[in-house]
Amino acid sequence: MIIHTDCRYYEGAKPCDFHKRDGRPCEGCKDYDPIRFRVLIVKLAAVGDVLRTTSILPALKQRYAGAHVTWITKSSAAPLLKGNPRIDRVLVTEGNYLEYLQNERFDLGICLDADPQSATIHSIARCAERRGFVADDAGRVQPVDTRAHEWWLMGVNDTLKKANRKTYQHIMYEICGFDLPTAPPQLGMNGAIEQSAEKFLTKNVSLRSFKKIVGVNTGGGGRWQYKKWTFEGYVEFIELMKRRHPDVGIVIVGGPEEVELNERIMKAVGEKAVDAGCSNSLAEFSGIINAFDLLLTSDSLGMHIGVALAKPTVVLVGPTSPWELDVFGKGEIIHSGIECLACYLSRCDKTITCMNTLHADYVLSVVERHLTHT
Repeated sequence: MIIHTDCRYYEGAKPCDFHKRDGRPCEGCKDYDPIRFRVLIVKLAAVGDVLRTTSILPALKQRYAGAHVTWITKSSAAPLLKGNPRIDRVLVTEGNYLEYLQNERFDLGICLDADPQSATIHSIARCAERRGFVADDAGRVQPVDTRAHEWWLMGVNDTLKKANRKTYQHIMYEICGFDLPTAPPQLGMNGAIEQSAEKFLTKNVSLRSFKKIVGVNTGGGGRWQYKKWTFEGYVEFIELMKRRHPDVGIVIVGGPEEVELNERIMKAVGEKAVDAGCSNSLAEFSGIINAFDLLLTSDSLGMHIGVALAKPTVVLVGPTSPWELDVFGKGEIIHSGIECLACYLSRCDKTITCMNTLHADYVLSVVERHLTHT
């Protein structure tokens, strides 16, 4: 009896899905898919960054025929990767990933973060070739080659970071040696997302009566104070939107950091918006976004999910670089003309800021322009 242990679907301890489905033998199986190239990707966090890094997957699969992809990440990001047809295995740092690294060999290792933990994991893995970053024997992060040098310097020099005009995906493609153009983020969980969207609309049945639905994602995490728009901006936008477009439903959603903000917004706007909560799982959060016709969001996980789902996405940007972001032709990235834009400061004591100079009437005009094409 022949068993193809080099097949992508070989599991070792149990029959593959094809055998379980119709009892076919391994020998002569029409779905036999031999692994010809083994790739290790190390991208741990943050969750939104993990998702946007999946943009490299189409180019990787095109470059390396028969590639088997192992992705190491944190458990918080793993649900976004599982179910992705371009990823064969997801390992989490909270699990037993080290046993796999100690035993296996890879043809290519990719680590796109100049982060000590990520670079160290990449360094201890046995990879014939490497892209991105490694750690030396003193734990210091180093670029593997000149292709990663520019991104490394941007990470340690705010002036260079602010001067950059390439998108994140463009830079990652350059580090990997892939040909342009870049692809949007690749989101798995498709079945779970569709189910979550339907569940959300069933729970909030009033939304089905509207011609279109606009989602307002207030999420921005806790690292940068002005990643989020102002309370006044959100409220005025909702008031203006409902006044001009009563046939458009509005949904407010956020993450754990936005509970208080969203409660204040809902108290101010009342029945003009539906509250989707701040404690959704990744599948639920993605499903809620999938129910929207357009997403208004900060530079956050919500943005990357919206782009991955090909939703028209309008992004409000302040302390981070608007030039590194890409909505891939569906939506718009908007920011004020303030001189200190893309400062990357976690806190700000200025009176005039990148976010309070983004006025609701202007934001609404951008949303209206893109909503007409949905």
